[in-house]
Amino acid sequence: MEPTQRKMKILEAVVETYIHSGEPVGSKALCDILDFSVSSATVRNDMAELANLGLLEQTHTSSGRVPTELGYRVYLDKLMKPSQLDQREKTALSDALYMSANTPENLLETTADVLSRITGCAAVAASPTGERAVIKRVRFVQTGGYTAMAVLITSTGTVKTRLFRCDFVITHQFTEMFEKLMNEKLENLPVTSITTAFMQTTAVSLGEMSMMVPNMLVAVHDAARDAAETGVFIKGQANLFTMPELESADGKKVMELLEHSSELAKLLSADSGKPDILIGSELHDPAFTNLSFIVTHYKASEDCSGALAVVGPVRMDYPKIIATLEYAADTVGTLLNEMLEF
Repeated sequence: MEPTQRKMKILEAVVETYIHSGEPVGSKALCDILDFSVSSATVRNDMAELANLGLLEQTHTSSGRVPTELGYRVYLDKLMKPSQLDQREKTALSDALYMSANTPENLLETTADVLSRITGCAAVAASPTGERAVIKRVRFVQTGGYTAMAVLITSTGTVKTRLFRCDFVITHQFTEMFEKLMNEKLENLPVTSITTAFMQTTAVSLGEMSMMVPNMLVAVHDAARDAAETGVFIKGQANLFTMPELESADGKKVMELLEHSSELAKLLSADSGKPDILIGSELHDPAFTNLSFIVTHYKASEDCSGALAVVGPVRMDYPKIIATLEYAADTVGTLLNEMLEF
Protein backbone atom coordinates (compact mmCIF):
# COMPACT_ATOMS: atom_id res chain seq x y z
CA MET A 1 0.00 0.00 0.00
CA GLU A 2 1.35 3.42 -0.98
CA PRO A 3 2.23 5.72 1.97
CA THR A 4 -0.28 8.39 0.90
CA GLN A 5 -3.06 5.82 0.50
CA ARG A 6 -2.16 4.36 3.90
CA LYS A 7 -2.32 7.77 5.57
CA MET A 8 -5.76 8.40 4.07
CA LYS A 9 -6.95 5.03 5.38
CA ILE A 10 -5.65 6.02 8.82
CA LEU A 11 -7.37 9.41 8.62
CA GLU A 12 -10.63 7.71 7.65
CA ALA A 13 -10.31 5.31 10.57
CA VAL A 14 -9.54 8.11 13.04
CA VAL A 15 -12.55 10.17 11.92
CA GLU A 16 -15.00 7.27 12.01
CA THR A 17 -13.71 5.94 15.32
CA TYR A 18 -13.85 9.38 16.91
CA ILE A 19 -17.37 9.98 15.54
CA HIS A 20 -18.66 6.86 17.26
CA SER A 21 -16.63 6.98 20.49
CA GLY A 22 -16.05 10.66 21.16
CA GLU A 23 -12.63 9.69 22.55
CA PRO A 24 -9.20 10.59 21.12
CA VAL A 25 -7.86 7.74 18.99
CA GLY A 26 -4.46 6.17 19.70
CA SER A 27 -2.18 4.18 17.43
CA LYS A 28 -2.75 0.88 19.25
CA ALA A 29 -6.52 1.15 18.88
CA LEU A 30 -6.08 1.91 15.17
CA CYS A 31 -3.94 -1.18 14.62
CA ASP A 32 -6.88 -3.27 15.84
CA ILE A 33 -9.30 -1.48 13.47
CA LEU A 34 -7.36 -1.12 10.20
CA ASP A 35 -8.04 -3.69 7.48
CA PHE A 36 -4.34 -3.99 6.62
CA SER A 37 -1.30 -5.04 8.63
CA VAL A 38 0.96 -2.28 9.90
CA SER A 39 3.04 -1.69 13.00
CA SER A 40 2.02 0.62 15.81
CA ALA A 41 5.18 2.68 15.19
CA THR A 42 4.24 3.22 11.54
CA VAL A 43 0.73 4.29 12.54
CA ARG A 44 2.17 6.75 15.09
CA ASN A 45 4.45 8.24 12.43
CA ASP A 46 1.62 8.54 9.92
CA MET A 47 -0.63 10.17 12.52
CA ALA A 48 2.15 12.65 13.30
CA GLU A 49 2.43 13.52 9.60
CA LEU A 50 -1.34 13.90 9.34
CA ALA A 51 -1.13 16.26 12.31
CA ASN A 52 1.60 18.27 10.55
CA LEU A 53 -0.73 18.56 7.57
CA GLY A 54 -3.42 20.01 9.84
CA LEU A 55 -5.73 17.01 9.49
CA LEU A 56 -5.41 15.68 13.05
CA GLU A 57 -4.69 17.29 16.39
CA GLN A 58 -3.65 16.07 19.80
CA THR A 59 -5.75 16.95 22.82
CA HIS A 60 -4.01 18.05 26.00
CA THR A 61 -5.60 15.23 28.00
CA SER A 62 -4.54 12.28 25.87
CA SER A 63 -1.86 11.00 23.54
CA GLY A 64 -4.60 10.12 21.08
CA ARG A 65 -5.61 12.22 18.09
CA VAL A 66 -8.86 13.76 16.95
CA PRO A 67 -9.82 15.15 13.54
CA THR A 68 -9.47 18.86 12.83
CA GLU A 69 -12.06 20.71 10.78
CA LEU A 70 -9.81 20.25 7.75
CA GLY A 71 -9.57 16.55 8.57
CA TYR A 72 -13.35 16.28 8.55
CA ARG A 73 -13.49 18.15 5.25
CA VAL A 74 -11.02 15.77 3.58
CA TYR A 75 -12.98 12.83 4.99
CA LEU A 76 -16.30 14.22 3.70
CA ASP A 77 -14.98 15.10 0.25
CA LYS A 78 -12.72 12.11 -0.45
CA LEU A 79 -13.02 9.27 2.02
CA MET A 80 -16.60 8.91 3.28
CA LYS A 81 -18.45 5.84 2.03
CA PRO A 82 -22.22 6.06 1.50
CA SER A 83 -24.52 4.34 3.95
CA GLN A 84 -27.94 2.79 3.40
CA LEU A 85 -30.90 2.49 5.73
CA ASP A 86 -32.08 -1.04 6.36
CA GLN A 87 -35.66 -2.00 5.54
CA ARG A 88 -36.82 -1.65 9.14
CA GLU A 89 -35.50 1.93 9.29
CA LYS A 90 -37.06 2.79 5.94
CA THR A 91 -40.43 1.40 6.97
CA ALA A 92 -40.46 3.26 10.29
CA LEU A 93 -39.57 6.55 8.61
CA SER A 94 -42.00 6.26 5.70
CA ASP A 95 -44.86 5.09 7.96
CA ALA A 96 -44.42 8.14 10.21
CA LEU A 97 -44.50 10.48 7.20
CA TYR A 98 -47.44 8.80 5.45
CA MET A 99 -49.56 9.22 8.59
CA SER A 100 -49.16 13.02 8.39
CA ALA A 101 -49.58 13.40 4.64
CA ASN A 102 -52.91 15.24 4.81
CA THR A 103 -51.47 18.72 4.09
CA PRO A 104 -48.02 19.86 2.95
CA GLU A 105 -47.57 21.84 6.17
CA ASN A 106 -48.36 18.85 8.40
CA LEU A 107 -46.08 16.63 6.35
CA LEU A 108 -43.12 19.00 6.61
CA GLU A 109 -43.61 19.68 10.31
CA THR A 110 -43.75 15.93 10.98
CA THR A 111 -40.67 15.37 8.83
CA ALA A 112 -38.66 17.83 10.92
CA ASP A 113 -39.90 16.18 14.11
CA VAL A 114 -39.09 12.65 12.93
CA LEU A 115 -35.63 13.64 11.68
CA SER A 116 -34.78 15.32 14.99
CA ARG A 117 -35.78 12.19 16.91
CA ILE A 118 -33.92 9.79 14.61
CA THR A 119 -30.69 11.82 14.49
CA GLY A 120 -30.75 13.29 18.00
CA CYS A 121 -29.97 16.67 16.46
CA ALA A 122 -31.99 19.69 15.42
CA ALA A 123 -33.86 19.22 12.14
CA VAL A 124 -35.35 21.64 9.63
CA ALA A 125 -37.92 21.22 6.86
CA ALA A 126 -38.50 24.10 4.44
CA SER A 127 -41.55 24.36 2.23
CA PRO A 128 -41.20 24.84 -1.52
CA THR A 129 -40.27 28.42 -2.25
CA GLY A 130 -43.25 30.56 -3.11
CA GLU A 131 -41.39 32.45 -5.81
CA ARG A 132 -42.57 30.04 -8.52
CA ALA A 133 -45.95 29.26 -6.99
CA VAL A 134 -49.13 30.23 -8.81
CA ILE A 135 -52.59 30.74 -7.36
CA LYS A 136 -54.82 27.72 -7.85
CA ARG A 137 -57.88 28.96 -6.00
CA VAL A 138 -59.20 31.69 -3.72
CA ARG A 139 -62.05 30.94 -1.32
CA PHE A 140 -64.02 33.06 1.14
CA VAL A 141 -65.41 31.38 4.24
CA GLN A 142 -67.93 33.23 6.38
CA THR A 143 -67.01 33.19 10.09
CA GLY A 144 -69.60 35.61 11.48
CA GLY A 145 -72.22 38.13 10.52
CA TYR A 146 -69.63 40.74 9.57
CA THR A 147 -66.48 38.61 9.33
CA ALA A 148 -65.03 36.10 6.90
CA MET A 149 -61.75 34.45 5.98
CA ALA A 150 -59.86 34.64 2.70
CA VAL A 151 -58.27 31.28 1.86
CA LEU A 152 -55.56 31.24 -0.82
CA ILE A 153 -54.32 27.91 -2.22
CA THR A 154 -51.17 27.72 -4.38
CA SER A 155 -49.65 25.23 -6.78
CA THR A 156 -47.11 24.15 -4.13
CA GLY A 157 -49.88 23.13 -1.75
CA THR A 158 -49.45 26.15 0.48
CA VAL A 159 -52.66 27.33 2.11
CA LYS A 160 -52.72 30.85 3.56
CA THR A 161 -55.64 32.44 5.37
CA ARG A 162 -56.52 35.96 6.46
CA LEU A 163 -59.51 37.11 8.49
CA PHE A 164 -61.27 40.34 7.54
CA ARG A 165 -64.31 42.37 8.56
CA CYS A 166 -66.88 44.16 6.42
CA ASP A 167 -69.19 47.06 7.28
CA PHE A 168 -72.22 45.12 6.07
CA VAL A 169 -73.80 41.77 6.84
CA ILE A 170 -72.01 39.12 4.82
CA THR A 171 -74.18 36.57 3.03
CA HIS A 172 -73.33 33.26 1.38
CA GLN A 173 -74.50 34.67 -1.95
CA PHE A 174 -72.10 37.59 -1.62
CA THR A 175 -69.04 35.47 -0.75
CA GLU A 176 -69.88 33.07 -3.57
CA MET A 177 -70.13 35.92 -6.08
CA PHE A 178 -66.93 37.61 -4.91
CA GLU A 179 -65.09 34.28 -4.83
CA LYS A 180 -65.99 33.65 -8.48
CA LEU A 181 -64.88 37.17 -9.40
CA MET A 182 -61.51 36.86 -7.63
CA ASN A 183 -60.77 33.46 -9.16
CA GLU A 184 -61.44 34.84 -12.64
CA LYS A 185 -58.84 37.55 -11.99
CA LEU A 186 -56.23 35.63 -9.96
CA GLU A 187 -56.29 31.99 -11.00
CA ASN A 188 -52.88 30.78 -12.33
CA LEU A 189 -51.17 34.09 -11.62
CA PRO A 190 -47.81 33.94 -9.79
CA VAL A 191 -48.28 34.79 -6.13
CA THR A 192 -45.42 37.28 -6.44
CA SER A 193 -47.48 39.29 -8.95
CA ILE A 194 -50.18 40.06 -6.35
CA THR A 195 -48.59 43.34 -5.36
CA THR A 196 -50.19 46.43 -3.87
CA ALA A 197 -50.23 48.02 -7.33
CA PHE A 198 -51.91 44.94 -8.81
CA MET A 199 -54.61 44.96 -6.13
CA GLN A 200 -55.17 48.68 -6.67
CA THR A 201 -55.71 47.99 -10.37
CA THR A 202 -58.05 45.14 -9.46
CA ALA A 203 -60.01 47.48 -7.18
CA VAL A 204 -60.40 49.99 -10.02
CA SER A 205 -61.72 47.24 -12.29
CA LEU A 206 -64.42 46.44 -9.71
CA GLY A 207 -65.85 49.94 -9.93
CA GLU A 208 -68.20 50.94 -7.13
CA MET A 209 -68.03 47.46 -5.61
CA SER A 210 -64.43 48.13 -4.52
CA MET A 211 -65.76 50.62 -1.97
CA MET A 212 -67.59 47.74 -0.26
CA VAL A 213 -64.75 45.24 -0.12
CA PRO A 214 -61.43 47.00 0.61
CA ASN A 215 -60.73 44.66 3.53
CA MET A 216 -61.40 41.61 1.37
CA LEU A 217 -58.87 42.81 -1.18
CA VAL A 218 -56.31 43.54 1.53
CA ALA A 219 -56.83 40.04 2.95
CA VAL A 220 -56.15 38.45 -0.46
CA HIS A 221 -53.05 40.61 -0.94
CA ASP A 222 -51.67 39.69 2.50
CA ALA A 223 -52.37 35.97 2.01
CA ALA A 224 -50.50 36.05 -1.33
CA ARG A 225 -47.56 37.86 0.30
CA ASP A 226 -47.39 35.16 2.98
CA ALA A 227 -47.58 32.41 0.34
CA ALA A 228 -44.56 33.89 -1.47
CA GLU A 229 -42.37 33.27 1.57
CA THR A 230 -40.64 30.01 2.42
CA GLY A 231 -42.17 28.25 5.41
CA VAL A 232 -39.60 26.76 7.80
CA PHE A 233 -40.35 24.08 10.42
CA ILE A 234 -37.71 23.48 13.11
CA LYS A 235 -37.69 20.69 15.68
CA GLY A 236 -35.24 19.37 18.26
CA GLN A 237 -33.40 22.61 19.05
CA ALA A 238 -32.99 21.52 22.66
CA ASN A 239 -31.03 18.46 21.49
CA LEU A 240 -28.10 20.70 20.61
CA PHE A 241 -27.53 21.79 24.17
CA THR A 242 -27.32 18.27 25.58
CA MET A 243 -24.19 17.51 23.52
CA PRO A 244 -20.76 17.90 25.17
CA GLU A 245 -19.25 19.20 21.92
CA LEU A 246 -21.62 22.17 21.96
CA GLU A 247 -21.15 23.21 25.59
CA SER A 248 -18.94 26.09 24.46
CA ALA A 249 -21.29 27.16 21.65
CA ASP A 250 -23.00 30.51 21.89
CA GLY A 251 -26.48 29.16 22.59
CA LYS A 252 -28.15 32.48 21.96
CA LYS A 253 -26.61 32.82 18.50
CA VAL A 254 -27.38 29.22 17.61
CA MET A 255 -31.01 29.73 18.55
CA GLU A 256 -31.08 32.97 16.55
CA LEU A 257 -29.90 31.08 13.48
CA LEU A 258 -32.63 28.50 13.92
CA GLU A 259 -35.39 30.96 14.76
CA HIS A 260 -34.73 33.57 12.05
CA SER A 261 -36.15 31.89 8.99
CA SER A 262 -34.63 34.44 6.58
CA GLU A 263 -31.10 33.54 7.67
CA LEU A 264 -31.92 29.86 7.69
CA ALA A 265 -33.51 30.09 4.25
CA LYS A 266 -30.18 31.30 2.82
CA LEU A 267 -28.44 28.16 4.07
CA LEU A 268 -31.24 26.04 2.62
CA SER A 269 -31.45 27.73 -0.77
CA ALA A 270 -28.42 26.39 -2.66
CA ASP A 271 -29.18 23.09 -4.40
CA SER A 272 -26.16 21.31 -5.83
CA GLY A 273 -28.13 18.16 -6.57
CA LYS A 274 -26.51 16.29 -3.67
CA PRO A 275 -26.36 16.75 0.10
CA ASP A 276 -24.47 19.91 1.04
CA ILE A 277 -22.42 19.88 4.24
CA LEU A 278 -21.15 23.01 5.98
CA ILE A 279 -18.92 22.55 9.00
CA GLY A 280 -17.51 24.94 11.60
CA SER A 281 -15.92 28.01 10.06
CA GLU A 282 -17.76 27.40 6.78
CA LEU A 283 -20.84 28.76 8.56
CA HIS A 284 -18.99 32.10 8.85
CA ASP A 285 -19.67 32.79 12.51
CA PRO A 286 -17.47 31.98 15.54
CA ALA A 287 -20.60 30.91 17.41
CA PHE A 288 -21.00 27.99 15.00
CA THR A 289 -17.41 26.67 15.22
CA ASN A 290 -18.58 23.30 16.58
CA LEU A 291 -21.70 23.02 14.43
CA SER A 292 -22.32 21.10 11.25
CA PHE A 293 -25.18 21.72 8.83
CA ILE A 294 -26.31 19.02 6.36
CA VAL A 295 -28.86 19.99 3.71
CA THR A 296 -30.59 17.94 1.04
CA HIS A 297 -33.52 18.78 -1.23
CA TYR A 298 -36.79 17.11 -2.11
CA LYS A 299 -38.64 17.58 -5.38
CA ALA A 300 -42.34 17.07 -6.10
CA SER A 301 -42.09 18.50 -9.62
CA GLU A 302 -39.76 20.66 -11.67
CA ASP A 303 -41.24 23.79 -10.08
CA CYS A 304 -41.94 22.45 -6.60
CA SER A 305 -38.96 21.67 -4.39
CA GLY A 306 -37.81 22.41 -0.87
CA ALA A 307 -35.13 21.48 1.64
CA LEU A 308 -34.52 19.23 4.63
CA ALA A 309 -31.60 19.74 6.99
CA VAL A 310 -29.99 18.40 10.14
CA VAL A 311 -27.99 20.67 12.45
CA GLY A 312 -25.66 19.10 14.98
CA PRO A 313 -22.08 18.87 16.22
CA VAL A 314 -19.18 18.52 13.80
CA ARG A 315 -18.69 15.06 15.33
CA MET A 316 -21.77 13.44 13.84
CA ASP A 317 -22.44 10.22 11.94
CA TYR A 318 -22.44 11.78 8.47
CA PRO A 319 -23.04 8.63 6.37
CA LYS A 320 -26.04 7.55 8.44
CA ILE A 321 -27.56 11.04 8.71
CA ILE A 322 -27.11 11.65 4.97
CA ALA A 323 -28.80 8.33 4.18
CA THR A 324 -31.68 9.27 6.50
CA LEU A 325 -32.05 12.72 4.93
CA GLU A 326 -31.98 11.35 1.38
CA TYR A 327 -34.62 8.72 2.11
CA ALA A 328 -36.80 11.31 3.87
CA ALA A 329 -36.39 13.68 0.90
CA ASP A 330 -37.46 10.99 -1.58
CA THR A 331 -40.49 10.14 0.55
CA VAL A 332 -41.53 13.77 1.04
CA GLY A 333 -41.21 14.46 -2.70
CA THR A 334 -43.39 11.44 -3.53
CA LEU A 335 -46.05 12.35 -0.97
CA LEU A 336 -46.20 15.98 -2.07
CA ASN A 337 -46.51 14.88 -5.68
CA GLU A 338 -49.48 12.71 -4.75
CA MET A 339 -51.10 15.43 -2.63
CA LEU A 340 -50.76 18.12 -5.26
CA GLU A 341 -51.53 15.80 -8.22
CA PHE A 342 -48.73 16.98 -10.45
